Amino acid sequence: MLKGVHPVRTMACLLFLGLFASYLALAPGTTEGRGYVAEEINAGMRMLESFNAWVKGRPVPPLLWSRHGPVPVLFDLPLIKLGKLFVTPDFMISLEPVLLTAGLMTIVFLWLRKLCTPAMSLMLTLTGAFGTMLWPYAYIGLETKQSFFILLAGYMALANGRILKWPGLIFFAVVCGLAMTMKSVGFLLGPAILFLVYVQFRDDWRLRWAQALSVLLVIGGIWLVSAEGWKIFWAPRGGGATALGQWTIDTPLQYFTNMIGLFGSPQKGFFVFAPPLLVSLYAIPRAIKAHKDIVIFAGLLTISTVGFVSLLIVLADELWGPRFLHILVAPLLIVIGAGLPRFEWRRHAALVLLGVIGFGISFLGAFYYYGARGWAATAAGQNTLEWFAGDPVWNEINYDARLFSVWIKGGTDPVYWTPMHHWQWERPADAPPLKTVNLRDYADPQSFLLYYWSRPKDDLMLLIFRICLAALFVGPPLLAWVIARVFSERRA
Repeated sequence: MLKGVHPVRTMACLLFLGLFASYLALAPGTTEGRGYVAEEINAGMRMLESFNAWVKGRPVPPLLWSRHGPVPVLFDLPLIKLGKLFVTPDFMISLEPVLLTAGLMTIVFLWLRKLCTPAMSLMLTLTGAFGTMLWPYAYIGLETKQSFFILLAGYMALANGRILKWPGLIFFAVVCGLAMTMKSVGFLLGPAILFLVYVQFRDDWRLRWAQALSVLLVIGGIWLVSAEGWKIFWAPRGGGATALGQWTIDTPLQYFTNMIGLFGSPQKGFFVFAPPLLVSLYAIPRAIKAHKDIVIFAGLLTISTVGFVSLLIVLADELWGPRFLHILVAPLLIVIGAGLPRFEWRRHAALVLLGVIGFGISFLGAFYYYGARGWAATAAGQNTLEWFAGDPVWNEINYDARLFSVWIKGGTDPVYWTPMHHWQWERPADAPPLKTVNLRDYADPQSFLLYYWSRPKDDLMLLIFRICLAALFVGPPLLAWVIARVFSERRA
């Protein structure tokens, strides 16, 4: 380790670099066509154009507004500006979720180091990084900002004791405010945020009432500013509540079934797309005894999120797994560490097994662009959200496994597949015929490095290709070195 540098922080920095480079090696290198992400980029580009026009005295073009308000777009601006100088804005902005996911897991590692043995903390971190839905979302680009900021807020409030100095408190308040403004439904984090504030001031709030009030005012101020931005986007569309109304359930019985389906549905269940987190059910009773505040924090996030999402007709959209529960992955990893601080083979072999299963599932989600399933379903005439969320024929894990089988075998011959369904007793005479799709059309991986491995490349493509190739030779060796250092520390 470097002399004079804290060894755990040094390890965390190297872990961050290793995760970032490893994710980058399989990154798509583009955000083209990626829904809300592309919308945010367009809003950021227009914001820069408007600012430049105002500075130079030219007519200012009207701003484009993101559905989640202006605050998330502000984090895109530096990368967009940097992309205009190096490579492209599109490539640079595609690195944002990679950076945020690597940063998220670095916070997990630092937090777990305060709760677990070095080996257990690293194992849980790598399991979360590559054995849960966090890996695919490092390329999808949604949810990562909110997940990063809420975990950072939890780490600041629960992992390091009370924050006594004003600069630290203001930074904590800003982080909490940002967590609530990264999405237009950020108010769902309110109970968890208020609990973090309560933990900070519960013992001496009478002496520190001015600090407590300031923290609440900063959080509320950031949220109100962002809420005004949401109104500008949603007002012409009848308001956010009106837009949401068409997706809400019409019977309270579905609310109960939705709550169960969010975790256990074979098509979109949380534990299907993040299998290692099943261990949290075993760890919670143990974690409550030693670290009750952590369990309450994770519990409030879970209750608020699940309670809201269960109101929807479909529990997830066309993206990989239960997108809206992305925010729960990192906190539940912390709960597992709080309840199981030391690894024991006999008791925790299930965690290893579930991690291996999770790696296989998450690899498929990272290897393919989530939109490929939508393209095939559209070609087959079966692209409804209900089919995506509930039909085993369109299960995204099975579908991506089919594509991977086609790709790994190579060749160029068509591979036809008919998404078959089972009729009740007999097929109706007027039923539309089932359509066949060619899986070969969708089997190419989203990874820029793999896709352009043997394809001709212009100068720009060659530059991006070399960046991803360099990441391949940097990321895995760095992670291997971190693993070796942790185990040498354990032996020492």
